[in-house]
Amino acid sequence: LLKRTCHFVKDDKRRRILYLTLVRSQFEHCSQIWRPYTESCIKKFENFQKNCIKWILSEEELSYSHGNTYVYKCKQAKVLPLEFRFKLNDLILFHKIVNCLIPISLPTYLKLYNGTSRLRKTHLDNLSYISNLSPKSMSSSLLDKSFFYRTHSLWNALPLDLREISNAAAFKIRLEAHLWSICINTLNSNDSVENANY
Repeated sequence: LLKRTCHFVKDDKRRRILYLTLVRSQFEHCSQIWRPYTESCIKKFENFQKNCIKWILSEEELSYSHGNTYVYKCKQAKVLPLEFRFKLNDLILFHKIVNCLIPISLPTYLKLYNGTSRLRKTHLDNLSYISNLSPKSMSSSLLDKSFFYRTHSLWNALPLDLREISNAAAFKIRLEAHLWSICINTLNSNDSVENANY
């Protein structure tokens, strides 16, 4: 519909704004509740955004079949791949909750790490959260669907200096830059492996 009604828009920046405002905002709404968690479902969303990126960059005749090409094009359009966008939304909400910026409390099974762990080796710190739930006693698919359970692991994986930021706006800016760096580093690693195999 957007392509048909806005066919006269040729500027990349305007097309990007149209996509973010009228399209992505729709299926991104409340993604913390419904977001896909299986690789196959996420791939379907990425394929949809792939077509949108082609439209934004006026490259609808080109193929983005190579996995790395899509991410490079996302970077060019300044649009996070949806897998990372969903993680961004999860972590922003989690940050607001742990910093008491919104009236939502953590579930009772999540506690701040106090220096003791069931694991022999741990890289947790004083801003890490541990769960009392055991994946062995529950369906792993149910835990993957749970916002708090999946997001506390993402939170613990963030650099400490990023988790120490209490301001929501500053956290979002730093977090998005961090996710982009992970994205690009993964691409560079994949390129290095492919070159070595070649």
